[in-house]
Amino acid sequence: MMAPAQVPMSEEAYAESLRDQSQRPPEQDIISRFRQAFPDQGKPRIAVFWNREFPSRVSDWYSHYRGSLNAKGELSVTGKEAREEKGRATLTMEQESRGGLRTSDRNAIAMGLQGGLISAFKQGGATVIDQAMAQRITDNALEDGTFERASPDQLRLQMRALSQQADYVLELVVGSEFDRDGLYQVRVLSVKDASVLAVFNTDGKPPGSEDQHAWVVAESGFEKRDRPQPMSATGKEIALHTMAQMSQ
Repeated sequence: MMAPAQVPMSEEAYAESLRDQSQRPPEQDIISRFRQAFPDQGKPRIAVFWNREFPSRVSDWYSHYRGSLNAKGELSVTGKEAREEKGRATLTMEQESRGGLRTSDRNAIAMGLQGGLISAFKQGGATVIDQAMAQRITDNALEDGTFERASPDQLRLQMRALSQQADYVLELVVGSEFDRDGLYQVRVLSVKDASVLAVFNTDGKPPGSEDQHAWVVAESGFEKRDRPQPMSATGKEIALHTMAQMSQ
């Protein structure tokens, strides 16, 4: 049996087919439901991982290999106090390397995207936590002046800071085919019980919106150019979609 013939698609139509076609509720309905789900002002506290995933490793340190060295010796003494002694020693060596956190890149996601997302969450009564500041506050509270505190385990410090300063972690990363489909990948995790509250892809465009274009005068005549949506509007839409998922 032959498969039915398919009509060829343009790049734009193909990218559109990959997007989540579900329509979110109106903005005010989302904010109202979110406030009902999280009635405490300033809650939930959300730590956002901007364009990087939450690491699965629990420590900076990890081992490459482990080796053992065994030695055996005998000692004999002749004379009045003749005796024989035997001994054995084992030496175990383990090599460890330290791989800390990836440094943040403020250029990876525009500041406008962050501003729109944070503003929308504040409308819903939530607080967005700066992860770097949370770690510094936590580290400062643990400071006791000892040598071991001079270089703390960053991954363990990160988790301790999240457990004290945040209720949820929001991963916001660009998709693997972002240059083609423009999709962001979002995941929301509970710091308290490790549950997953939301996982979705979105292009950050409001429902019913259409791509904007402008005709620009060029040497060869008029050229049609895309007019991109402001990054703040994209951040706002991602936050609204996230709040709608968290309120379900």
